[in-house]
Amino acid sequence: MASPTRKVDPRVKRTRQLLQQAFNELMQEKGFSAISIQDIAERATINRATFYAHFEDKYQLLDYIIQEQFQQMVESKLPQIPRWEESTLRILIRAMLEYSRDLYTVSHCPSANMIDPMLTRTTQQRLYDLLVTWLKQGSVPEPLRSVPGEVLALSMSWAIFGAANQWGRDPQSISLEHMTDALLTVVTEGVAQLTPGFRQK
Repeated sequence: MASPTRKVDPRVKRTRQLLQQAFNELMQEKGFSAISIQDIAERATINRATFYAHFEDKYQLLDYIIQEQFQQMVESKLPQIPRWEESTLRILIRAMLEYSRDLYTVSHCPSANMIDPMLTRTTQQRLYDLLVTWLKQGSVPEPLRSVPGEVLALSMSWAIFGAANQWGRDPQSISLEHMTDALLTVVTEGVAQLTPGFRQK
């Protein structure tokens, strides 16, 4: 699977950017199910062999695009060195809500239901990976040491992702600020029961 965080040759990066742009344009025009590899290659002004040198199929390209967008969101919103504390979680939750809203704006097309499972799997996994990293880098309070960090990260990632995913489908139902506050309260109050030393700012 292509990795969005791995450093690559500038020519490779440019080709992938062309493929990503071509894919996004075609998604808006005809939907995922109707897009062929030939369509993507022609729109990106490359040949099919070049496409296959980067991705196995359009599903892997979509997976790469989702990962790229998630990584860009993380890098643009979060502090350079995130810390395991409430203020950082607030930033992450708000960013996830905005990310989900924007994803569904882009993916509203005849075949949106087809790509929803991949959006779910890839985005939740990346969020889980991020939370696991925070927990491993942070100082875990004594009451939490009996609970595997992976379990806490799994629970939190699904709570945040699930709420953000649902809200992103209908962002007019509740304001971004209110949704951020509500989700943060749910997550931090649950965490506070296990982590009395949880920093609050």
